[in-house]
Formats: sequence, C-alpha cells, structure tokens
Amino acid sequence: MAPRASTSRAQRSASPSDDDGGPRQRNGKGKGKGKGEGRTAADEEHDENDNAAQLAALDLKDPLKTCRHLFLQALVARKVVHLDTAKALYQECVKLCRLDAPPPLENFVAQMEPGLSLCGLDIKATRDQESGQGMYILVNTIQDEPAKVATEYKPEEIAFFKAVVEKIMLAPRLSYSISQTDAVRCAKQPLTKTVAIQLIKSFLAKGWLSLHPSGRLILSPRSLVELAPYLRETFAQDPEDDEEPDPRHRIVVDCNDCLAIVTSGYACPNPSCGIRLHTFCATRRLGANGQCPDHFSNPPDPCNQVWPRDPKTRKFAGVPVGVAALGLDDEDEADESVRATSEAGSPGPGAASAMKKNGKSKGKAAAKKGKKRGRPAGEEDEDEDDELVDDDDDDSDAAASRNESSPAATRKSSRATKQKRVAPPPDSDED
Repeated sequence: MAPRASTSRAQRSASPSDDDGGPRQRNGKGKGKGKGEGRTAADEEHDENDNAAQLAALDLKDPLKTCRHLFLQALVARKVVHLDTAKALYQECVKLCRLDAPPPLENFVAQMEPGLSLCGLDIKATRDQESGQGMYILVNTIQDEPAKVATEYKPEEIAFFKAVVEKIMLAPRLSYSISQTDAVRCAKQPLTKTVAIQLIKSFLAKGWLSLHPSGRLILSPRSLVELAPYLRETFAQDPEDDEEPDPRHRIVVDCNDCLAIVTSGYACPNPSCGIRLHTFCATRRLGANGQCPDHFSNPPDPCNQVWPRDPKTRKFAGVPVGVAALGLDDEDEADESVRATSEAGSPGPGAASAMKKNGKSKGKAAAKKGKKRGRPAGEEDEDEDDELVDDDDDDSDAAASRNESSPAATRKSSRATKQKRVAPPPDSDED
C-alpha cells in the first residue's frame, strides 16, 4: 500500500477559512466525527470500508509468512495465551492475510518451531493443573549467561524468587504451596518486606506465580514449563538426604499421562508406588477399572493397586497432591487477611499479633481436644473443672497485678512506706 500523500502548504492555504464560511478546527473542537463522541453507525461503517480498502491494497508476497509474524508478535506480547484466545488470534491473522486454505492451529504452531529454535525460543503446549484449560507458552530454551542477564529483575530479586520457588517445592505433605506471609519471610537483605510484597505482585502479574483460590501461592504453568530443567536438576532428590527417597515423597515427579511435572493432582494410594497423575489426566489414564498405570508400564514389579472412586464425583482419585493435600477449611479467613495485607502494600500494625494470637488459640484448642480424645467421661469432667479453676486463678492473678499496678495502689504503698519510716521506737518502760 502506497503511503498517503501529505497536504502541501499551498493546498492548506487554499482551503476554506472562517471568512469563507468553512469550519475551522481549533483545540480539538469541531472534529465532530473523530474518535470522540458524535459518531454514528454510518461513520463506523465508513471506517470499516476504509480499513477493508487499505487491507485489500496490501501486496503480500508471502501471506503465510506474514501470518506467522502476526501470530508470533501477539504471542511475544502475551507470553502465555489460553487456547481459546490463541484460536481467536489465529483466525484474525488468517483473515488479515487472506489465506484461502489455512492449516490447523496445531500444524501452524509446529511449522514455526524450527525457525524459533534458532533464536533460542519455543512454543510449548500445556494445560493448567487446576482448571485443565489448554494454553500456549513462549519459553526461552537457552540458559546461558546473556539469557540470565537479559531480565528486568535485579540479582537480589532473582535470589528472592529462587527462595520462594524452593519454599514451594519443599512444602510439607506434598502441598507445593506456601502462604503469602511465608513468601515474604523469604526476603533477605537488602530487600525489605515492603519490596518483597511488591515483588510478589510482580511475579503474579508476569505469570511466574499463581494465586490459588485458597489464597496460597503456587507455581504457575509458565514456571513449570520454562523452569522445568532447573526444577529437575535442583530438586531431583532431597537435598538433605543422600539416599534415594521413597517413591511417594519424591519432589519432582512427571505425570504418567502427559509427562509434565505434577504439583497438583493425585498420587497412587500404594505408598511404594511413585505414579502421579493430574486431575484431568486421571480419568483418561485409569480407564474404566481404575487399575494403576504402573501395572502396565513396570512388568517386573507391577503395582496392582486399584484406585478408589470419589464418593461425590464417582471418579477415580488417589492421594491428593497440592493444596488439596492440606485440607484447608479453616484458613480462608487468614488467607483473606493476607491478601488484604498484600493489596495494602505493607503489613498492618496489628496483623502479626492477631495471627499469632489466632494460631496460639487454635493450637491450645487442638491440644485440649487431643488430650480428651479416648478418655472416660469422668476424667473429661475433671479436666474441665481443672481448666475452670486455672482460668479463675489466672483471672485473680491478672486482677491482682492490675490492682498493684494501678495509681491508687501505688500511692497507698508509698504512704505505708513513709509511716514505717516515721514510726517511733518501742517504749522502754514496757520492756
């Protein structure tokens, strides 16, 4: 398309002025049919026809190549594109480039991989572990020194991110998640807590971390795909144990169906079996009888475990892996307070004390329940009486301490001290 010629000075001088009755635009006034208000359906239709005419005037020597460039540019701007969005973008690119017989999206993406590999890039197809939604992720495949330097984060900020990733991967009970408070505690000097909170927000916005509905931080699909080599190398085995860990508690385990790292899904109920499956892979892999996949892939020593069915969904389910392994029911309130703290930018003055008090009260209640569990009713009543007596003693001690520390008690004690000082010696006649 040839560029539109600009209006010459002579033509502008010959244009109608205010004296000739023609409208003159000043300070944005009089535009009428611009991008502002006052546009009608006829104006929008005229713009669409104008755009269509400009697109028709384009002379594309290689429409398929141009379509690849457009799609890749959209992917570079987003880094992570859900499958529905990717299909919509591809349709727009095909429409703009006027491809008569476009290939399917999967083949179209596969055709770009050889050229991207020369640039150290690749397009990975994966699925979200929680929702199972498909997506395309543009990842960097070269882990050299220039690639490490080409980042928007400082070295201490990258160290903070690595500490958060390590905390997530080594979370207890294979939960692969941490609270936002624990994430902030990973910050080391010179990073402050306020800066750490802002960094966590940045990691969430850039797609390096994800926020679980429970409020806990988990690794995002982008991190699981792009950092997969780092995770396999760093957490291949327990760093504190030189021996090979048992199959159930291995840190990095691939899904037996899609071969992606599992940080949310199910583990085989057999403790000696290391099979793990994503939630959306379990139905397809277990089939109709729920036989453990290890039975087919490991003939010498197969696992004959039959996975049970979930009583609610009637689907096969094993031992939960991920946030579900914690069975969080009572921590929603605490997670909401943490989210509010992170949105505020810094912890509130009473947040830490409130969390500590709440944790202590829950711990005491759990300890009392544990002591009472499995004991006769008479002993439980005695324990309750002892608790009441202890509470009364604590209340009386607290009241006495408050009375002693009150101003009236202080003045009374000072008067008694003065009277002792001025008291006369004992009478010698009485002796």
